[in-house]
Amino acid sequence: MDSNEPLAGLPHAYPFRLIDKVLSLSAEKGVVIKNVSCNEEFFQGHFPEKPVMPGVLIVEAMAQAAGLVLNYGKEGRQVAFLARIKEIKFKSPVFPGDRLTIEVSLDHEFASMANFTVKALVDGGVAAEGGLVMVGGIEE
Repeated sequence: MDSNEPLAGLPHAYPFRLIDKVLSLSAEKGVVIKNVSCNEEFFQGHFPEKPVMPGVLIVEAMAQAAGLVLNYGKEGRQVAFLARIKEIKFKSPVFPGDRLTIEVSLDHEFASMANFTVKALVDGGVAAEGGLVMVGGIEE
């Protein structure tokens, strides 16, 4: 698989595209990478003395990965939206220089909605995990 081709399925652009590389992708699950650079703009204010990746951006990266899975193999590109955040737990902070590995698994799909189990890891340790509900169906 060309690891950059699936990224064309994201409607997001810099600076809000939070996935750098797709390691694996199917209609049931995906594994993606976000290289957390010290040059990320959000680190200027979160927090200047001890920069930490905001949890909401970790959730957004997981939602972008879930959107890739939701659209995998479907005709045309549809925008997938985050409909619900379910029990996300933050276990450890994410710092500049970390490589965030995001794993998403489709639990079940109904109509245009889908439940996902999501996990964000740094060096094999869990940084955040929980569930997301995504809704698709708006074609670009």
